[in-house]
Amino acid sequence: MSDHELIQSIERANLGLEPPPFGSLEIEIPGAPSSVQSSKAVKVAYLEKIRNKLSGYQYLLTGQIMLDVTWLLPARSRYETDAKADIDNCLKPILDAFTGPSGLFIDDCQIKGLYICWRHIESDDERLLFEFKYDDTQWCRKNGLAFLALDRGLCCPVDLNWPRDLREMWVKLLRSGEETKARLEQLGADYLALAGMLGGSQPFHRSRTTKFQVLLEEEFIRGQETRA
Repeated sequence: MSDHELIQSIERANLGLEPPPFGSLEIEIPGAPSSVQSSKAVKVAYLEKIRNKLSGYQYLLTGQIMLDVTWLLPARSRYETDAKADIDNCLKPILDAFTGPSGLFIDDCQIKGLYICWRHIESDDERLLFEFKYDDTQWCRKNGLAFLALDRGLCCPVDLNWPRDLREMWVKLLRSGEETKARLEQLGADYLALAGMLGGSQPFHRSRTTKFQVLLEEEFIRGQETRA
């Protein structure tokens, strides 16, 4: 990537059009996190706070992710009160808030590694800092995103904005890729080396994409955007 291309990529990332080109993204959410013990109203409010923050991002990460979460708060509130949730109880609501069509990635199965801790601060400016590490080539745009149903309950991301000729060619490529992948697996090829043959960083199981449109080949080629 040339210097000019890098500058353009950084500018697009600053606008939320694509992930930062260095494979690292930091997001800061003010306030205390909700936990599994929190009331429904508290959980919904915290999820909406994250969703509002993510509304400026027009892409979803599709590859593996390493996530570091740092909870910044005064140590006194951790040691001398019972008002703060345990760190492990905050985990599930946090991950849920970042997944799905309006999130930052498809499903929490993409989380390859997770580190969460709290750190003392002198002020009362409590907040959470999320640092995502990812492959900056593995992402897709939210606009027009759907999933194409494959064999064995799998599906892969596709773009409904593609012209019909491209959609037809993509389906043929995937059919060929499935056959080749199956043969190579029988010969002992590594799974991760073959996953990208199904239209992206790796396929997703249908149970991981329930929040998204999932189309059959014929529906995708016709451009049908919904499936009952």
